Amino acid sequence: MRGGTSTRESSEAIRMEPLGRTSSSRSPGQNETANTTEVPANSGDSNTGLHKRSIYEHNGVVCSQKRALCIATVVFAILFAISFIIAFAGPQNDCPCAGEKPANLEIEDDGKSSEPLATNGEVFPWNNVRLPKFAHPTRYNITIHPNLTTLEVKGQVTIEFYVDKETNYIVFHSKNLTINEKASYQSYYYFFTMIQDRKGHRLKISKLLEYPKHQQLYLELEESKFRKRGNYTVHLRFISKLTSELEGFYLSSYVTRKGEKRYLATTHFEPTYARSAFPCFDEPQFKAKFKVSIFRDRFHIALCNMPVMNTEDAGFYMGTGLLRDDFQESVEMSTYLVAFVVCDFKRVSRLTERNISVSVYAAEAMLPQANYAVYTAARTIEYFESFFGLYYPLPKQDLIAIPDFAAGAMENWGLITYRETSILYDPQETSTSAHEWVAVVIAHELAHQWFGNLVTMKWWNDLWLNEGAASFFEFKGVNHISPEWSMMDQFILYKTQPALDLDALTNSHPISVPVKDPNEIEAIFDDISYSKGASILNMLEGFLCEDVLKSGLNEYLNSHAYGNADTKDLWASFTKHANHTFDVKAIMDTWTQQMGFPLITITRDGNTITASQKRFLLSPKENDTELLQPKSPFDYRWYVPLTYYTDKEPQKLHNVWMNLTDVTFEVPSDVEYIKCNVNQTGFYRVTYPEEMWTAIIDTLLKDHTKFSPADRANLIDDAFTLCEAGELNATIPLELSLYLLNERDYVPWATALGYLHSWKGRLSESPGYKRYITFLKRLLTPVTKYVGWVDQGSHLRKLLRMSVLQSAVTINMDDIVKSAKYLFQDWMWKGKRIAPNIRDVVYVAGIKFGGEEEWNHCWQNYQNTQVPSEKRIMLQALGATLDSWLLQRYLLRSLDRDIVRSQDVETVIASVASNPEGQFLAWRHIKANWPQIHALFGNGSLTMGGLISVVISDFCTEYDYNEVSEFFKKVDVGSGQRALEQSLEKIKFNIHWVKENADVVDRWLVNYMNAHRS
Repeated sequence: MRGGTSTRESSEAIRMEPLGRTSSSRSPGQNETANTTEVPANSGDSNTGLHKRSIYEHNGVVCSQKRALCIATVVFAILFAISFIIAFAGPQNDCPCAGEKPANLEIEDDGKSSEPLATNGEVFPWNNVRLPKFAHPTRYNITIHPNLTTLEVKGQVTIEFYVDKETNYIVFHSKNLTINEKASYQSYYYFFTMIQDRKGHRLKISKLLEYPKHQQLYLELEESKFRKRGNYTVHLRFISKLTSELEGFYLSSYVTRKGEKRYLATTHFEPTYARSAFPCFDEPQFKAKFKVSIFRDRFHIALCNMPVMNTEDAGFYMGTGLLRDDFQESVEMSTYLVAFVVCDFKRVSRLTERNISVSVYAAEAMLPQANYAVYTAARTIEYFESFFGLYYPLPKQDLIAIPDFAAGAMENWGLITYRETSILYDPQETSTSAHEWVAVVIAHELAHQWFGNLVTMKWWNDLWLNEGAASFFEFKGVNHISPEWSMMDQFILYKTQPALDLDALTNSHPISVPVKDPNEIEAIFDDISYSKGASILNMLEGFLCEDVLKSGLNEYLNSHAYGNADTKDLWASFTKHANHTFDVKAIMDTWTQQMGFPLITITRDGNTITASQKRFLLSPKENDTELLQPKSPFDYRWYVPLTYYTDKEPQKLHNVWMNLTDVTFEVPSDVEYIKCNVNQTGFYRVTYPEEMWTAIIDTLLKDHTKFSPADRANLIDDAFTLCEAGELNATIPLELSLYLLNERDYVPWATALGYLHSWKGRLSESPGYKRYITFLKRLLTPVTKYVGWVDQGSHLRKLLRMSVLQSAVTINMDDIVKSAKYLFQDWMWKGKRIAPNIRDVVYVAGIKFGGEEEWNHCWQNYQNTQVPSEKRIMLQALGATLDSWLLQRYLLRSLDRDIVRSQDVETVIASVASNPEGQFLAWRHIKANWPQIHALFGNGSLTMGGLISVVISDFCTEYDYNEVSEFFKKVDVGSGQRALEQSLEKIKFNIHWVKENADVVDRWLVNYMNAHRS
């Protein structure tokens, strides 16, 4: 507990389940050790797993002196004692997890040594980051007691496993766990680590070695061997510590309305953190059943993947009455999906049509905000059961709002953990965009119950099978629940377009990417695995049709239920259900096995249209960039399902296959243009001959509704990006953007604003900057009048209002800023309520054009509000001030874990970095505080790559590029390496864009202003 409360340690207090003849024991005097424990703001635990030894070690041979003297004359007793000392206290038997490492031993292998060394200096016999495949766990029995006062965790695990071949060793995972191999009590030995065969016979262990670099334990038998196809059980006891790192089994906290701080213990195991909670075979293909028991005090509840089966009184521990909850045994699942929570939360519940219990847990004050989530979750489960043709397989589904949580959510089977902003919704206080976000995240995690949980990828190289599928079905799920939200139009905005942006870089990666080391896993949790994966499934549905998609998915899920699959298994199911009219594997391998995507170039010769393909790259073609690219098995060619319609028959959809080749087709002579990639369902870009672009732009200017909102967004997306890549003159996207004067739909506007603001940033040091701002104001004026300030209208209109008003404040449109400041002052001084959907605009305006008083008022509200979505809006708005010293103070506060939660640090830094006044302050902050920031983000639970990207990606001068490059040459960014390379590539691209386009844009603006003087 924070504050250094003195506590009394006792290992006798809890009697865990017996392990053979083992009983709970302690070293003499251990009861008397008082320990002062403090919650670390940022844990500096080493990887050795030995750092807790001084307090918790059970090793050592201690014999009562009186007894020894009394029986000194008895030879048998002396021999008996010596034999035990030789057998179990000698160096050859010492558990390295329980012995001090030599002072001169360098544990971390520097890569130069050919032999890995265990913590005791011995050679670690298994030199592979992956576990051997011959041992397979079948069942775990886990008993665990997290003490929320001392922060100590005591546990034991029994792992049943079988082996495929005769061997004398097994290897499994453990990270930062103190493994208790043996202890003595008076003259008797008790074994905490033990191997038994299926008949209960104990096998002698000769070695138990730990190799922290690979987070592995090596267990070797002394004389006997594990027999081929034999079943065995390993028993282990362990001790660990709850820390504030947001991974493994960790500590979270919240403050009640009365100001009382309360603690909870929770888990996050994906991708490789289960091993830091209990010893296990921590790879996704090692599925097993889990039976869990949790000790807790009477004021808490315990939650796990399965329902509670039994609760028993477990006696007293440190004056507290304990209960033990025994949970039902789970179905077969991977270790990263195991979850347990000990907390004092309350719940709201409802049943699905099949009587599956769905509950949302939250701190009591937050519980009213959980009603939307429980309703949405129940309906979404019903929809997915119908769509996938497979019932949800567990008896209950819990969702819980965790105060400290690094990710948006985690799909643990039957116990999904969420960041509070991803699950709590107050209809009176939460904005429409935050409302939609809650629905999307709930649907995403529930889709995982089938894609990821029921059927799991064999290894992390196929992460997209989990995340791409869930990212696709999150939109399908919400579209079913709320069809008026037009989620499949929004899909292209939030999935297709961001994935195209990232995949256009030379530093992208294939969807199915080799992962040799678990340290590389974090780097692939990106827009390629999630959004490109979702986008190619959307494209697949387009040419297979939904019925074939459904039947193929049903077979895939049924065939591999409770097991593992890889990408080819999914393609085989689709090929079968398409009646072999498509070789889905041949088609889709071109989208998953190579990075990038094609640019389809349309040319016309009379009535003949030619569509040719080449890889689209955003970066300037300097120094034979393409020659340096990794080889592609398909030479960067694709099977492209090209869709199009003509201006003469816009309702008639045509399909043409480009089979790794170019293709030609005929159109009537009176056709002026064709529109390809209908509704942007394909993962490619299209460019047209200049006369077609002109005809398309003329049509948009005369009657933009001749194109669907999705097609309008697609045309904007392609035109601006093609210009950025040097494929189009800048005048074309600028001419096209003029139609926005009449645009009133959200998705096209949101697409356009992204590009218009990024161009604004790049032009900020160019002579035409002020003219560009004037142009933006002219574009935005009609739509700002259309949306107004009254928080009403459809879901999409509310989203449009938020986007355009926010943009108007950013470019200082006088009438919008004046209204926003007025609303802010009324809120600040008169307590007048601001409607949820204009709050972010009003807060930003008040802080941007106010001073310290306005900033402090928002800061105070951030600290006091009980609405998570409101906290997030405040954090984003606080970075908008134009006062550098306030920005600096804000950045420094983000270093204090008592003020800003770990999960919110990136939001703070990003809000400052997105402010022109704070961009370089944020960069300087990263450099000045690198050790502390790296300690927080470098451990994997928070993504270093995301932080680097938000700070440096918008830099656009050679000086900035050189400074960033030099700084990162000297520091380790771990899993953020690919994101760093992508960010540096974006800076290079920004520099090139300014050089090529700044003057062209300015000349166009001069001509436009001259032609439209009024």
